[in-house]
Order: sequence, then C-alpha cells, then structure tokens
Amino acid sequence: MVPRPQTILAAALLLAGKLPASEEFVLPRMQRNVYLSHAKPAEQFGLKTVEGEKGPTYAGSAKIIPEQPATIAFETGPIPVIRVSGTTAFDPMNALLDTGSPVSWMEFGTAQKFDAVFLGSRRDPMVYTGNLNTGKVPGYAAAVPVMKMGYIDVQNTPLYVRMAMNSLGPLARGIAAPRIDAVFGYDLLKNFEYIHFDFQKREVCFSSTDIYVPDTDLLMSICSMVKVPEGGLAVEGSISGIPTPVILDVAGDFHFSRGEVKVHLTRQVSLGDVVWRKVPTLLLPPGEKRMPRAGRRMLERYTVTVCPKKGVVYFERLPE
Repeated sequence: MVPRPQTILAAALLLAGKLPASEEFVLPRMQRNVYLSHAKPAEQFGLKTVEGEKGPTYAGSAKIIPEQPATIAFETGPIPVIRVSGTTAFDPMNALLDTGSPVSWMEFGTAQKFDAVFLGSRRDPMVYTGNLNTGKVPGYAAAVPVMKMGYIDVQNTPLYVRMAMNSLGPLARGIAAPRIDAVFGYDLLKNFEYIHFDFQKREVCFSSTDIYVPDTDLLMSICSMVKVPEGGLAVEGSISGIPTPVILDVAGDFHFSRGEVKVHLTRQVSLGDVVWRKVPTLLLPPGEKRMPRAGRRMLERYTVTVCPKKGVVYFERLPE
C-alpha cells in the first residue's frame, strides 16, 4: 500500500481530538483514490485478473508454505478469533475465522500495517461487488505479502480492504471484544488440508500437509460439502426431513438462522447423522432471504473438522 499519508492524516485527526481511537473513520474519496492509484496487477502476486460484468476482479488463492500443523488458541472465549502476525511478531492483528463468508476482509489501518498492496490499476481498481453487508463502505481488492499463523506462513493472500479505519463494520459480526482487525473467509481457509475447530478447548488446528484421520470412537457424522450461491462453507443437510444445503457459520453467535420462514424454534435440523431438535432460530430482518445457517452455538456441541480438499466435514462428539 502507499506509504504514509493515511498515518499522517490519522495522527492529525487524533491530535485535533476529532478521531477517537475506537470511532470509525471512512476515508474520503480523494484519500481513497491516492491509494488506489498505486494499485498493482494481480499477476504480480500469482493471481489472475478476470474481467467480469461489474468490472475487474481477481482469481486465485493464497500460497500456504507447508509446515507442521499449528494449533492456535482463541483470543476470547468460544469465539474463533486468533492472533496473526506479519513479517515480525510485533503488533499482531486479531483475525475472525468466518467459514460463512465467501471472501476475506481487512480493516484499512491493519492492511497498511501488513503492507497490503491494492490490485488493479488506477483506471480499474477491483471494487467489491458481492452481497455482503459492508456498512455502505466500499471495499477494494488487495494482496497481503506475508502472514504468519503459528508455524504456518501464508503468502500473497488476496482479500478486500474495507476503506475505513478502526472498524470492519458489520463484517465483524457484532463482536466488540477483542477488536476484529481482519476476517478470514472460506476463500482463505479452503487452502488448508484441514481446519479442526475445538470449541471446548477454545482452539483451532490448521494443517497444510497432514491428512485428518477422525477418531472412530468419537465420529458422529461425515458431511459432504456443496456449492451454494451465497458462497462460504455449506454441507448437505435437512430441515424437518426436507433436504437442503446448510451453511456452517462458526463466527455466528447464534444456534440456527433461516430466511425462508420466520420461526423461533426449528423442529429438527440434521447434518448427516447428527440431529438437533427444537433448535433456537434467529429471526432475520424483513427481506433477508438468506440460506439456512448453523451458527457456533449449535456447532460447539462437537469438534468440527473441515477438510476442503476431501470435500467433507467431520463431526465428532466431545470426549468424556
């Protein structure tokens, strides 16, 4: 990213008492354009530029440097937020693991700290055109050269930068503490061999090489992944016996949500051989016809292991 007009601007506002450290500051269009004018072609980061109906976008994924599996503790309670560092271990960020999000995000100040580079060109920046609620703040594609997740190096990660300081807005999923600096969506997580969520131990294990072998004594269900229009991680499921894809949303602080009907309880939800009955169901705002989602409060009864390359998700009961 372009070096430091943003830092100077922020410092000036702080000194003037106009920008509290916790208050969102949306970059003015002129300031935004300064950074976008220094955008680089996606090809410089091992990605591809794709011309779409709504403008250019990128194709491709981050590069995972194979190392031993890394187990990382959650920062706060059962919420899957982890610490991630850049080229040094100093001044790390908090990243929310969001399997329900099809793309990854970063707050503007954090993106600068992690040396993110905007993608595109001065005439054609890669603006976010998806359906996620960004709080009416634009997002632009960028690549982060290096991130360290425990023992694992993640290089040239494509994501979107929300053009505001101090906040990711609705993308932070209502989490006030710890502050969410980045969201790692399924576009990043799917590059691992497996991601093992243990909500009881409050930790996650990433592996870029080892294949996950479930405990046959604890294994409850093997669910096949399916592609859905909303993106994110979805598996074959059913609601009250009617087959339907269900998005697994480990970042969502709820049991179950559905947009096709308004109910406080869903009689039965099945994911493979695992069955939940009388499931508390989030009432979505009028007009939100989102696909059914299994939130963290529903999933935390089990360990959940996502194996993107196998196309399956393992549910194992908690050991006694």
